[in-house]
Amino acid sequence: MIKFFRHIRQSMIKQNKTKKYLLYAIGEIILVVIGILIALQINNWNNDRINANREASYVINIERDLNNQIKAIDLQIDFEKEITTSCRIALKPYNETNTFKIDSITARALGTITSRRTFLNTNPTYTELISSGNIELLKNENFKDQLINYYQELERIEKVIDKNNTYFTDQQFIPVIYRLGTMDSSKEWDNIFRGFMRQYKSENPLTTKNLKRLTDISNTLLKQDENELIFANYLSEREGIAILHIFFLLEFKAQTKQLLKAIKVY
Repeated sequence: MIKFFRHIRQSMIKQNKTKKYLLYAIGEIILVVIGILIALQINNWNNDRINANREASYVINIERDLNNQIKAIDLQIDFEKEITTSCRIALKPYNETNTFKIDSITARALGTITSRRTFLNTNPTYTELISSGNIELLKNENFKDQLINYYQELERIEKVIDKNNTYFTDQQFIPVIYRLGTMDSSKEWDNIFRGFMRQYKSENPLTTKNLKRLTDISNTLLKQDENELIFANYLSEREGIAILHIFFLLEFKAQTKQLLKAIKVY
């Protein structure tokens, strides 16, 4: 094709048809430019189609992550409710008689109270969007702002629960129970341990302890005013933190559902 056009130009020059040659040359340039523009437009259409497909894929994955996050929220709420229930079990005899009574039921409750659960942050798609810069593929600016705010709030809640687990449960609550209370393993730990024993076919039973003797010691210690004060404050504060976590999680669950609704109309 190029040789064909070159032949025409050379023929015009030989025939001294300069004016026609110039018009032809200009026309040829225009055709080339039009061809380039068409090629660029086709390339843009292809890129737009590819980006639209990637955007749709990201939105589907975000929806999956949000549904998984709701499951994680529900698990955390159930755990925090177990904590509040256990605190009330431990406080019940004290509220009724002004005296703590540690028995097998209370010991099981104290075992639950000293446990902690790490709140799971299920955000792989959002993390990939931010790290790769592909967050710009989301064309709905309102949804994009909602998404960013949502995951910032998720990070805040995750840090709050983690810090409360570390500072209060690990550093304050557990030492109090070790010093004054008697713990029996929680149902969750029992299930984990039994599963572990079955998996490895271990015949070694968990070491047992004289629960009656230990509860007697705890009851004696808790008759001292200072210990009574520390223990009562501990249980009340532990319950309060669990209730605070539940409040945060319920609010965040509602926010998660709102974001899922936004995805449905994306």
